Amino acid sequence: MKTALSDLSYASPSSYNANNNSELLLNNSNNADISALAYESLPATIQKALLSQKRLVIMANNPSITIETLEQTLKPTDILVLFNDFIHADFFATHALAKTLPKLLFFRQIGDSQLHFGLPPRSNNLIAIEQIAQQATLGIFLSNISYQLPTPADDPKPNDDPISDKRVLSMTNDLKAIFDSTEYCRVLSEQHPVVADYPSFADIHSSAPTSGFLLYRLLLAARKAVPRLQSINHLQKTIAPLEILLLGFNDDDKTAHFWEGHNWAFERQELATPPVGVKIIRQY
Repeated sequence: MKTALSDLSYASPSSYNANNNSELLLNNSNNADISALAYESLPATIQKALLSQKRLVIMANNPSITIETLEQTLKPTDILVLFNDFIHADFFATHALAKTLPKLLFFRQIGDSQLHFGLPPRSNNLIAIEQIAQQATLGIFLSNISYQLPTPADDPKPNDDPISDKRVLSMTNDLKAIFDSTEYCRVLSEQHPVVADYPSFADIHSSAPTSGFLLYRLLLAARKAVPRLQSINHLQKTIAPLEILLLGFNDDDKTAHFWEGHNWAFERQELATPPVGVKIIRQY
């Protein structure tokens, strides 16, 4: 059953105007505390990193993003946001610059099952994540529910992701401790208030924003809390809000698979005119 708040996101898909929706939502007097809520929703490790870094790089799992692109794009003042079974895991774990950057990893729940994309028993980068955790600030988001340590028997559709000999099927105790710690790991609802205006489809089970759009909206809101917190903590104020770079977010005629439960038209229309401080580099 949806809460009254989540009901707001189940409007008719034909009843919206996405132009500058994110800015209207964040500037509405009824949502004065939404930036603080978004900031506090983040793992504590990432909250702290936002006070010192200057840019958030939200990277899609787009295979056209090359190592060369990353080497040319990333800066020492970045925070990386990666999704599920993210690409170029070895690069992020071993590259001289990339391995030092704070990272926020998002693992999406698969429907309403016990599973999350990018975690056992599905395909995963656990070996690289262990390396990442040892070398830089790490934060983890799990959508909707905490990690349940599921087994292959818990997978309702095992043929969607057949197990290979290279698959890691369990976590080390050190990694479990990270997933059990609210300092490093938090659960993020797909119905978070930052997407309260999202027109999901009531007739499609699990309809909700894409992972990229959900994190974009959350971080767009969270960055508004940073200057005040920098002042409270006697840190040097930034001249402008944290920059946000969306890397590899394709137009809908360039990608083969688009799940019908995401409202792609709404997301594309909003991202067509990003607010000040937000840049999109599309890769095809």
